[in-house]
Amino acid sequence: MTETAFTDPFWEALADGRFVVPHCEECDEYFFLPAPSCPHCYSRSVEWDDSSGRGSLYSFTRQHATAEGFPDELVVGLVTLEEGPRVLAEFDARYEELAIGDPVVIESRAYPHQYDRDRRADEPFFVARLRNGDSRSDSDKGRQ
Repeated sequence: MTETAFTDPFWEALADGRFVVPHCEECDEYFFLPAPSCPHCYSRSVEWDDSSGRGSLYSFTRQHATAEGFPDELVVGLVTLEEGPRVLAEFDARYEELAIGDPVVIESRAYPHQYDRDRRADEPFFVARLRNGDSRSDSDKGRQ
């Protein structure tokens, strides 16, 4: 995500332990990546709204060859938030534990990697994890 003055509320919310997404006041749509205008109706009446961070796993993969400063295996996935937009996130779970449709939540957490984030170096980022008590049973999990 590109860092601009427009995204400051996103980073400030993460520092407060909240996950926020842009919301268009004209067409009532939520979206992600943050932008000063709505990708649905092009209105500039965009505000930041709190998100529960709750959603479902839309797709996922693991990367075996990662950039310097990241773990050798990185699990990432697309989360469809309850509000509608999809967010690409690193997962705090092993690849084998995940299945399409799993209930997940996106949360703020300390940035664990050794990658230069410039002025955001000491600020949190976000991660997705399986929601406790909501995951499907192992017998229901199949690679879809």
